[in-house]
Amino acid sequence: MGFRDELDQDTVGNLPLRDAIAVQHDTTALDAVKLMREKSLGCAVIVDQGGTPTGLFSEQSLVDMLARDLSLADHVVGDFTDAGLLVVRSSDPISRVWDAVERDGLRFVLVTDEQGKLIGVTGQRGIAEYLAERFPQQVLVQRLGNTPWMQQREGA
Repeated sequence: MGFRDELDQDTVGNLPLRDAIAVQHDTTALDAVKLMREKSLGCAVIVDQGGTPTGLFSEQSLVDMLARDLSLADHVVGDFTDAGLLVVRSSDPISRVWDAVERDGLRFVLVTDEQGKLIGVTGQRGIAEYLAERFPQQVLVQRLGNTPWMQQREGA
């Protein structure tokens, strides 16, 4: 089976998922950023009362606020959601996530169960880990901190 066939047949539920940080629309940006820092995650998912994702507050949202010199304590996350938002079900093909990451440059993709309730976050990191696991011969992965294979760059 080829690369694209595997992405079309395998489901999002097989991607590595991170626990999502779920916040309400009226959560202050400061509270969301504190949770993001505590959980080491680059986004907080805005959900409605039923747990359905309605928006995404990310590091990019934070940068936008800081560039405008806005107080994080005085503004709510619902007013600074990211424009690019993809919500997929765990039963959807991985190719939906791959296409969004590759085509649109999305860092985060929200994953829901069949009822539309948030169950996790994946995206660039999840795709990279999936590819490294499923296609180890085709993917070269070198973690930061390891000794590089070449001590000096080629041609130097």
